[in-house]
Amino acid sequence: MNQQDKTNSRRVKHAAYASMASVVGSKRAWSRAVLSKIRNRSLLLKKKKKKRRRRSSDEFGELRKIVPGGQLMNFYNLLDETADYINSLTSQVQVMKNILNLLST
Repeated sequence: MNQQDKTNSRRVKHAAYASMASVVGSKRAWSRAVLSKIRNRSLLLKKKKKKRRRRSSDEFGELRKIVPGGQLMNFYNLLDETADYINSLTSQVQVMKNILNLLST
């Protein structure tokens, strides 16, 4: 995969995340985190540096890294947001498969 393909792939991924988060809106913490990331990437980089310094090494650290906004959630909210995020990702994969099938015919 060349650099142009990687760039295009990244753009498609960001567009898919943006549309998925826009559909869900501000109801869920992960969608708010994704929308915030899209709106203000430079501020997010500064926040990430601060979070890295204060990040705890609890047993759900990996899950907190995967779910957008998970670093700031308690255990129960993290599990709830994770379930919703998985459902949204599953829907996103299905939509992308449908687009691929449509374009390949």
